[in-house]
Amino acid sequence: MVGSPLLIAEKARTRLQSVIASLREGRPANLHVTRLPNPADVIVTPCEVNELHGTGTLLLRIFRDSSSIVSLRTSNFYDLPQNFGAANFCLPLAQASRAEVLSWVKWWLNTTSVRRAICLPYLPADPIVGITVKELFNVPLCTYIMDDKNVCTNGIPDSLMEELLAKSDLRLVISPEMREAYERKYRLKFYLLPPLVSDELLSSAPHHLNGAKPRRCVLIGNIWGQRWLDLLRKIFRNSGYTVDWYCNQKNPRALSFDRAGLEQDGIRLLDPIPEADLPAILSQYAYAIVPSDTLDGKSPPSVQAIAELSLPSRIPFMLATSHLPIVVLGHPETSAARFVDRFKFGAVVPYDADAVRSALERLSEPEIQSAIRSRAAALSAAFSARGSADWIWRSLEAGEACDLIYEKLMPPSQAESFSGSN
Repeated sequence: MVGSPLLIAEKARTRLQSVIASLREGRPANLHVTRLPNPADVIVTPCEVNELHGTGTLLLRIFRDSSSIVSLRTSNFYDLPQNFGAANFCLPLAQASRAEVLSWVKWWLNTTSVRRAICLPYLPADPIVGITVKELFNVPLCTYIMDDKNVCTNGIPDSLMEELLAKSDLRLVISPEMREAYERKYRLKFYLLPPLVSDELLSSAPHHLNGAKPRRCVLIGNIWGQRWLDLLRKIFRNSGYTVDWYCNQKNPRALSFDRAGLEQDGIRLLDPIPEADLPAILSQYAYAIVPSDTLDGKSPPSVQAIAELSLPSRIPFMLATSHLPIVVLGHPETSAARFVDRFKFGAVVPYDADAVRSALERLSEPEIQSAIRSRAAALSAAFSARGSADWIWRSLEAGEACDLIYEKLMPPSQAESFSGSN
């Protein structure tokens, strides 16, 4: 959800080592001084907070008022300015030592008093910055894991992740699958905070199917694996169905395709749509398609980990705003598939043209449409982002979830149940 793992790796390899020379006398030189909020809430991310990826989108939904936030990131991945936070800074060298990170953090935050911090770990530098803020200012620290870079794939070393989690006063995860995996490995308590949706876009009255585009599916958001796109093209080629793809990025650089060839295979790549306008677009469709992984080891481990443990933010968005039935493509044990199956919001099928066609035909039946849309409407308020920032801060103060609203929404199975230290 942060971005394509392959594109991120490419960006990291090309970062210039010479920027470390900007450290002078124990502090960054030639740094533009920004007036900071006081007190300040620090949020540590691997990259820019914007709407080009799920992590940025969720933070923007949760922290609608970011006037108290200082945003620290360890890399730049996108060619888009960040408007999140009263101030934002980027570590100039992702491989900086702890002493260098300490120097930068001191310099960034020397004019304010930090009262609390949140770390979203994805790159090895992220936990180091989070731990540094925690120890330097002796403040409560929340770790919120949206993408796995430790359990199912390499990225953050065990020792570093263990240190971050042990020093965290609150640990959040984005899916039940993430909760199970991290509790099993680290024997610590994690709480669920799923992808949430801007309250003003929710709809509690069922959107019934009226005049939807025949034999046309909708796909919103990014596709994180080249293989996912290739398989999607194969099953829709000559199928009689087409896919309208509203990607977060106008030209997704991490994927290889020819736009004309893509359209010949039944997939139209359309320009990104502002989030506020998406519900009206989605209302024109009878169903949505969500590509995921096959979990057969043929995708890069980082891509497979996204599918296995990260719940795509677009799924709750489509259900809560437009009540669309969803077809998840791939393995039934992906997080997306398990979510759709848990709430009976659609179908989970392999990348097989006949299976997809059968699923779409079944979801076209009026009684199936009505049942799914009614269930989605009834659950829409559960995914509201209203008050979610306050929920995080109250939970951080308490050292545990201040209420169990999300645990009750998606409780662990008996096999997942865990009672460990906080």
